[in-house]
Amino acid sequence: MSYPKIAKLIDVLVTQTENGSLQWAQTETSDMFQASFPRYSVRLYTQQAGPIEVDYVLQILNELGEIVEEVSDPDLKEVMESPYKVMRRLHDAARRSAMGVESALDEILDFLNPF
Repeated sequence: MSYPKIAKLIDVLVTQTENGSLQWAQTETSDMFQASFPRYSVRLYTQQAGPIEVDYVLQILNELGEIVEEVSDPDLKEVMESPYKVMRRLHDAARRSAMGVESALDEILDFLNPF
């Protein structure tokens, strides 16, 4: 497995999502978000890992929608510091991007403070 490259990919996804240069979209599945690139897409979602625990799962899909790679936060323990926290941070940022949270906040603030 190429976990070091996946860890690097996750770090870049976090950075670009948080600075607004990478946009995410909702998928047909609740709480699953996708970022698309010319030949591949990346999906991120949560998966029940126990009665109260969840894992964060990252999938890489090819242009046919086939899963090329799938990794969850426990898989990355050897190559990332705090993979659960990093992937949760990415998931939160992807959700905010897909849901248009920043636009909603701007519009509400503009309405409340028109000057």
